[in-house]
Amino acid sequence: MVWQFKINFLQVNPSNFFSRLRTVKIGRDKVDLSTAVGKPHGTFKLVRDKDAESNVLILEPSDEVVEMKDKLKDLNSGENNKEIWDDGTSQQLKKEDIEELRGQGLTGSEIVSQLVENSKTFQIKTEFSQEKYLNKKEEKYSEWVDIMKPNIRHLAKHFHSRDPMQILNLRPDTLAMIMSLANIKSGGKFGVFDGGCQGLVTAAILDRIQGQGTVWNLFLRGSPQKRVIQAMNFTPEQLKPLKNCSLTKLKEALIKEENEDGEAPAKMIKLDEDAPPPLEFGSLDGLVIICRRPTTIAIELARLLAPSGNFAIFSPYSEPLSETYIQFRECNMAVNLQLTESWFRTHQVLPLRTHPEVTMSGSGGYILSGIKVV
Repeated sequence: MVWQFKINFLQVNPSNFFSRLRTVKIGRDKVDLSTAVGKPHGTFKLVRDKDAESNVLILEPSDEVVEMKDKLKDLNSGENNKEIWDDGTSQQLKKEDIEELRGQGLTGSEIVSQLVENSKTFQIKTEFSQEKYLNKKEEKYSEWVDIMKPNIRHLAKHFHSRDPMQILNLRPDTLAMIMSLANIKSGGKFGVFDGGCQGLVTAAILDRIQGQGTVWNLFLRGSPQKRVIQAMNFTPEQLKPLKNCSLTKLKEALIKEENEDGEAPAKMIKLDEDAPPPLEFGSLDGLVIICRRPTTIAIELARLLAPSGNFAIFSPYSEPLSETYIQFRECNMAVNLQLTESWFRTHQVLPLRTHPEVTMSGSGGYILSGIKVV
């Protein structure tokens, strides 16, 4: 069992970020992260520093991970578990004994071996029960950490598992649907209104276009959300398409001139030579809106879309999107309107044990998508 710890150390300046000891708690152990600075992503082993007086562990790169179930695969197993009673007396090692073993410097694998040897019922468990027992104990006493380079899927799963409403209950599969329905592709010009997803959708678009195109990050007040953008450690080339735009200031900067048809064209003033193409009505290839109640803002932002531009509007609730759906139908502004709810359930896929997981997400939110027409 390997702890998966998502952080990118390759672009961290050690003199700035790790000027003092930085520790995190992984499982039951405190780990010094500074020992992984400058080393490639991959598997690290938790090792006790013999020279240090504290109980903080250090990280050492490791090429191999020793799985306990591979070391104990030759042990006998029972046919069923009908003779096993969960009365709390099967394990002879007490909590104090385990803490003493940890104090002696035994590794996680050695502690799990001791637990197996001192278990009265391990030998009569079925093969499947033995593997489940080992996985549970290895997760508790694991001595390996997998430091992975952050990507959108990992960060989306991380935020959703910790606090779903922190990103408006936006599941990774729902995020993938939004990217597809909004037709996000390299070289395009896209607008994003992120009203509570920590910049997750904006980061996903930046990751998709890889520096080719323009991304207008729209926000109402304060500053745009960029927590996930910072966590991705984008290069300057990948961040170049990102242009933050306050909707309040954009409204003030609009130049309104009546034309022959009585319409009011508007555009954002181009300030310098390096500025992107101006943001004006009918200029975006795609639009993504993420907020709790998009009813009041969706129609206005849709005016920024070019004809045949795709849009995707996400909300954790269906009622606001139902009202937005009616608004688009009444103003004949879009075709192929669809209000959908994504459904997702994980499955365990193992030999002779393939089945849906017992627990699942209740809802991943709702998406209103369509294509703008004139």
